[in-house]
Amino acid sequence: MENQKVKGSSYAWAILIACIAFYAVPVGIIGNTAGIFVTPVMNEFGWTRTDATLYMSIQPLVAAILTPFAGRIITKYNPRWILVLTSLVYGLSSFACAYFTQAWQWDIYGVIYGACAAFFMYIAVPTMVNRWYRKNNGLAIGIAGAAISIIAAFMSPIGQAWITAYGWQTARIWMSLACTVISVVLTALLLRESPESMGVLPWGYSEEETDDGKNAQAAAQSEGATVAQARKSPALYLLMLVAGLFVMGASFFQQIPSFASTGALGAAAGAFAVTIVMIGGLVGKFVIGWFCDQFGSNIAGLIAGILGAVGIALSFISGGNVMIFYIGMALFGFGYSALSTVPPMLASQGFGTANFTAIYAMAATVLNLFAAAAPLIYAQIYDRTGSFGPAFILVIVLYVAVAVLSMAIIPTARKCWKK
Repeated sequence: MENQKVKGSSYAWAILIACIAFYAVPVGIIGNTAGIFVTPVMNEFGWTRTDATLYMSIQPLVAAILTPFAGRIITKYNPRWILVLTSLVYGLSSFACAYFTQAWQWDIYGVIYGACAAFFMYIAVPTMVNRWYRKNNGLAIGIAGAAISIIAAFMSPIGQAWITAYGWQTARIWMSLACTVISVVLTALLLRESPESMGVLPWGYSEEETDDGKNAQAAAQSEGATVAQARKSPALYLLMLVAGLFVMGASFFQQIPSFASTGALGAAAGAFAVTIVMIGGLVGKFVIGWFCDQFGSNIAGLIAGILGAVGIALSFISGGNVMIFYIGMALFGFGYSALSTVPPMLASQGFGTANFTAIYAMAATVLNLFAAAAPLIYAQIYDRTGSFGPAFILVIVLYVAVAVLSMAIIPTARKCWKK
C-alpha cells in the first residue's frame, strides 16, 4: 500500500480496460460498423436510404438532450453499475434489430442508442480517467479512442463476411452478443467508482508531490471551477464551439468516398482513403493524447487543427493525383482523431476536475447537436451546388477556427477560478 501511495495505484490501467469495454467495444463492434447493414436491410424490405438510416440522425439528437442528465447521474451514483446497465441495454437493443421488419422499429433503436450513448460516448471515459489519473490523462483517453479504430478495423470485414455467408440478421445477432458479453462482463469486473473507494491514489502521484496521500487526493478532487463559475466564463462557450467544430470536421469523413468516386480519383481511391484516414486517426489518437499530456491540450488542438486543415486542402487540390490525395487523408486523420481527446482535455486542464463531468456535459450536448446537423449540412451543400468544393472549403475553415480557438480556452477558463 505504501508503494501505491507514493506512485499512485496501477489499478488505473484496469480502469482503462473497463473504459475500453463500455466505450470502445460497443462503438467499435456496432456503432462504427453500422454502414455494412444499411444496404442489405434496404434490399430486404425495399426501404429508401432515408428509411434505413434515419435512426443515425435520431441517435445524436437524443444523446444531446440527455447528456446533461447523464452527467449528473454519473456524478451522483456509482458509474460502475450505471455503465453496466447502459452496456446491457445497448447490446440487447442492437440484438433486437435482427428481428425488426419496420423502419419505425429502427428509429426506436436510435432513441435507445442515443440514450445509452449519452452515458458512454463522450462523458464516461474522461470522467473515469480524470478520477483515476493524475498524469497521462491524455494518453489514456487516446488509447480508449484508438481501441475503437482497432476494433472496428477488425469487425467491419468480419461482419461483412458474416453478412455475405449467413445473412445480415445472423451477423447482427453474433456481433450484438459479442458486444453485450464483453462490455458487460469487463465493466462489472474492473470498473470502480474512484481511487478513494479502494483506498489508493490516482496514477501519477509521486513522493515529491505529497506526504499525505488522502489529503492530496482530496485536494486534487476539489480543484477546479464550480458550474456557476464556468457558466459565467466565455471559455465554456468557446469550448462548446470547439467541440462542435471538431465533430463537424470529423463528420466530413463520411463524404470522402463519394467525392472520390464522382471525380478523377475514382471509387477505389475513395474506398482506400477510408483505410488511410483510419490509420492516420489511430496513430493520431496516441500522438495527440501524448501532446495533451506533455505540452497541453491547447497546443494539441492547435496541431490537430492545422493538420486537419492542411490535409483537407491537399485532398481538395489533388485533382487526379492519388498520392497527394492519400497524404491529405492521412493528415486529415490526425484532425479527425482529436475529437475524442482534445475537447475533454481542454475542459479538465482549463476548468479543473472538481466539476468536470457537469461542465463537460454542456460541451458534449453541443457536440451531439453538431454531429446530428453535419450530415444534413454537407448533403445540402452538395444538393444546392452540385459540387463538394464548398464543403471542402467549409471544413478547412472549421479546422483553422479550431486551431485558433483552442489556444484561448485554457487561459480564459483558469481566470474564472484560479486567483
